[in-house]
Order: sequence, then structure tokens, then C-alpha cells
Amino acid sequence: MPIYEFRCGSCGERFEALVDVGTEAQECRHCGADGAERVLSAQAAPFGLVKTPGAARQQEARNAELRTKTKADFKQRRQAAREAKKP
Repeated sequence: MPIYEFRCGSCGERFEALVDVGTEAQECRHCGADGAERVLSAQAAPFGLVKTPGAARQQEARNAELRTKTKADFKQRRQAAREAKKP
């Protein structure tokens, strides 16, 4: 089932709905009027995760730094939990 975008002729509200293929009209979720018409939605922008090799290296460095920090934080919390359990 696709998600279509609709616009209500009564209140002007725009909303999305998961409906059967080819559905041209839907009940408005805002005012409840029948006959909200399907409109064409703008296409989403393409993904651009990494644009250049330099940006990829920077992201890899940030990821490595985050991994190191997360691991150190985990070890610190584990040690504190062990200390708390000691009688």
C-alpha cells in the first residue's frame, strides 16, 4: 500500500494516508469532510552520505573517536558497578 498526500477542499489541510493503489479521494483527517483530493508530492532529495574522500576520512576519524569514548565510558561504568558490589 502506498502513502499518498491529500488536500482537503473544505479546510485546506494537507495530510498523508496509507491507502490502496489508485485511491483518488479520502476523508479529511482534520475536519472529517469527504472528498479530500490526492495531490502530487515533491520528490525527496537524493541521499548524499559522503561526498568526497576527505569527508569520508573525517567521518571515519569521528566514528573511531566515538567508539573509543564509548568503550572507555563502558569500562568506567563496569568498574564502578563492580566496586559497588564489593562488600
